[in-house]
Amino acid sequence: MPTDRSWGPLSEPIHADAAGVGDPVWKDNAYFSFWDPAAQVFGTVHVSTSPNAPGARRGRFSVSVAGRVTEVIETLEEGAFRSESLHFGLDGRVSIEHPAVQAELVNAPLFVAADYGVNNVIPPLVPGAPLRHFQQACTVTGGITIDGAAVGVAGHGMRDRTWGFRDESAQWVEFAALFVVDESTFVTAMKFRGADDALTADGFVIDGSRSIQITGITFARDAAAQFRWARLELADDSTRVVSLRTRLGGFRVPAGPAETDGPALGVYDDFMMFDSEGRGGDGIFEQAILHRVA
Repeated sequence: MPTDRSWGPLSEPIHADAAGVGDPVWKDNAYFSFWDPAAQVFGTVHVSTSPNAPGARRGRFSVSVAGRVTEVIETLEEGAFRSESLHFGLDGRVSIEHPAVQAELVNAPLFVAADYGVNNVIPPLVPGAPLRHFQQACTVTGGITIDGAAVGVAGHGMRDRTWGFRDESAQWVEFAALFVVDESTFVTAMKFRGADDALTADGFVIDGSRSIQITGITFARDAAAQFRWARLELADDSTRVVSLRTRLGGFRVPAGPAETDGPALGVYDDFMMFDSEGRGGDGIFEQAILHRVA
């Protein structure tokens, strides 16, 4: 079964006293997306807490079962990844007990973690205090019950853990990210346009024997700005192309305050099946745009 040790940096405890009232916003975020195309199930658990920004304490569980979407959004307990109905265990156990939906999910790590702090491409909100950011592929097992109808889950997923000074609407104008998991490989690729208009890209192709840095990313979209394919340039001078096979659906991701009359970052997770290197895989294409017309 999963343990804190097996998840390494992704089981980093919450930093309850990391910042005070006069400091910039500090956030502890944990994110877990999962998909089982055979069962027609895909979903996301996203928790965010802060020692100095009460409005940033939020938990969300979004799930689609056979095309039916159910979502629970609640305020988190202070200093915890727990709300009235939702518990995000850093040991790999996630549970939801709500009148609309109940779930018990266990995620176990695959390969090694991607450390996005190595290349420092995410612009820090506070100079000299970079955001710590890790991602890792996983297997997912468990079950979900909606209105008394139960479905088993046995698929793949991706976990993300970040902590540090963070204000998405102030740091980013746009970003796009691709996450793909198959039986042998995890692809994580992210590209950012910062508030200073600088464009940066980073990512990794990770398998059972090595982790190769992604040095260049090109995303192609259709007329509706939806993902079509990605070309990834790797540090070993090879190129990998990941292309769309089937769209499964998606969710909007709360990334800022519950309400604002200023800039707001709109984030959407698009779940898909992909083709790459002659193999099929599953995962997410995430897009974010800063909305500035208020």
